[in-house]
Amino acid sequence: MIVLPNTPPTPIHLQDPSTALPQSILTLRSSLQVPSLSNYNESIRYVVNLEKYLDAIFELSESTDPTTLFISSNIPWSNINKGDIKLKLFKVKLGQAAINKWSLYNELSMTLISISFIYHRVASELSNDTIDLSLEPPVKPEDYNENWKQVMSLYKKAMSMMLFIEKLEQNAAQSEEDVLHINRTLFPFIAKVTDISIQMSILSKFLWFSRYTFEKNEEVGSRNSMTLAKVAIYCMNELDVLQVQLSDLNNSVENSITHGSGVINLDYTDWDAYLRVVKRYTSAYAGLYLSMQKYNDSKYGDALGLLQFSLLSLQSKKDFATSSFLNKRITLKRLREKVSRRKQENLLSNLTSVSTLDINKSAFNGKAGIILNDLSYLFDQLIKLNLKISSENNTLHFNEVAHWSAINNDSKWPIGCKIPVSSVEVYTPGNSKDSIDRDYSSRGEYY
Repeated sequence: MIVLPNTPPTPIHLQDPSTALPQSILTLRSSLQVPSLSNYNESIRYVVNLEKYLDAIFELSESTDPTTLFISSNIPWSNINKGDIKLKLFKVKLGQAAINKWSLYNELSMTLISISFIYHRVASELSNDTIDLSLEPPVKPEDYNENWKQVMSLYKKAMSMMLFIEKLEQNAAQSEEDVLHINRTLFPFIAKVTDISIQMSILSKFLWFSRYTFEKNEEVGSRNSMTLAKVAIYCMNELDVLQVQLSDLNNSVENSITHGSGVINLDYTDWDAYLRVVKRYTSAYAGLYLSMQKYNDSKYGDALGLLQFSLLSLQSKKDFATSSFLNKRITLKRLREKVSRRKQENLLSNLTSVSTLDINKSAFNGKAGIILNDLSYLFDQLIKLNLKISSENNTLHFNEVAHWSAINNDSKWPIGCKIPVSSVEVYTPGNSKDSIDRDYSSRGEYY
C-alpha cells in the first residue's frame, strides 16, 4: 500500500552510449522513455517491457564484468536526487572522469529498483480499485478474493527483484573509489517497504469486510480482530525501522555533497513526511482492531479509548501528548501540552458521522496519494464505531472511558507480528510469466 513520492525512477536518454551495447538493447531502452505512467494498464505494459530490457542487459552482463563496463557519460535515469548532490558530482568528479562511468551494473541495479517500485504502484492501484467496489459484494465472492491474490502476486514480484539484486551483490566486485555507484542501503529499504505493504494490504482487505458487515447489521469486529491488531502493530514497528534507514539514506546524500563520493541516491523529497503519515495510519488501524476486540470482550470503555486514540492519530496536526504530560519538570512544556490536549479534546467532541479527514496531503504527490482513499475509509469507520459504542455505553453499560492520552503507553498492547507469506522465489531473468494474472488464479488464501 506504500507508494513513495517521486518514484519510480525511469530511464532517460543515454549520453554517448557505449559501443558495447548492441542495437537491440538500445532499441529496447529507447522504447522505455515515456513521459508518465498514468494508470494501471499503462504501468503493467511498461513493467513488462522493462523486464524484457532487464533480461537483455543481464544476458550481456554474463559475458563481461558489469562493474567495469561503462555504458553512458550521464546518469541516465529520472528521479535521482536533485540539486546540490548532482551538481556536486558533476563539478567535483568531472576531472576524475567519474561522471562518465555509469556502469552496466548500475544500470542493472536501477532497472531492478524501478521494476520493484512499479509493482508497488500497480499493487496499490489494484487495492484501491478493490476497496472502491460497492459495499455489496460481487455475485461470486471468489471474484473479490482474486483481486487480493493479484495484489499479493504483484508485491511478491517486487520482492523477487530485491532478492535478485541481493544475489547479484554477493558476487559484485567492489566499485572503484572514483566510479559512481548506487547506494546499497536502498535495496534492503525497498524490501522492507514491500514487506510492510503486504501486511497493510491485509489490513485494508479486512477493513472492507468490516465496513460491509457494519452497514448490513451494525456488526462490530470479527474473530480475527486481535490478529489484525498485531499485524498493524508490526507495521508500526517496521515503519520505525524504515525511518531509521531513511535517515541513513539522507545522511549518505549529505556525505556525497560534502565529499563528492559518487554515491547515487534517489530523490527522497517528501519520503519522511509521507512515512510519518503512514505510521499514524497503521497506528489508527491498530486502535481500530484492538477496539473491536475489546468491544466483543464487553470492555466498552477500553474500546472507546482506543477508537479515540485512533481518531486523533489520524486527525491531529502533531503527535499528541501521552502520559508524559504528567512530567512536571518543565513548566512551559506542560503548558504547551495542556493547550494541545484541550484542542484534541475539542476535536474529539466535534467529530460526527459527517466529519471528513483533515490531513496534510502535501507529501502525497502523484500516485503516492493512492493510500489516502483507504485512509479516509478507515477514518469514516472509526467515527461510525465511536458513535455506536458511545451510544451503547451511555445508555446500557456505563463503563468509564479509558483516556486516549494513556493508550499509546499502555503496556497491555500485544506484541506485533505479521501474517506469514508463502516463500518468494528469486527473480530468474528470461523466465518471467506471460501474464501476471495467472500467478495466483484459483488458489487458496491470497497471502
